[in-house]
Amino acid sequence: MNSDIKTHRTTIEIEVPAFEGAQKALGTAGYKETVNEALRVVSRGDMLRHGADAIRSGALGLVEPGELETLRQPRA
Repeated sequence: MNSDIKTHRTTIEIEVPAFEGAQKALGTAGYKETVNEALRVVSRGDMLRHGADAIRSGALGLVEPGELETLRQPRA
């Protein structure tokens, strides 16, 4: 594990069928690895959804393909 990552030790109850399904889907071994990887996957998915929403809404001010062609034209 990366020593720069902050961790928190806790005790939780985990539904065994949900854990086993996550473990199989993620290809992980053990509770700690499975739970941490599942949390990373969920967090990454949320960040990707927010990014996609920002792109679709135009909030990022990205260049459209037509604008890109105009920008690539030689200038006199």
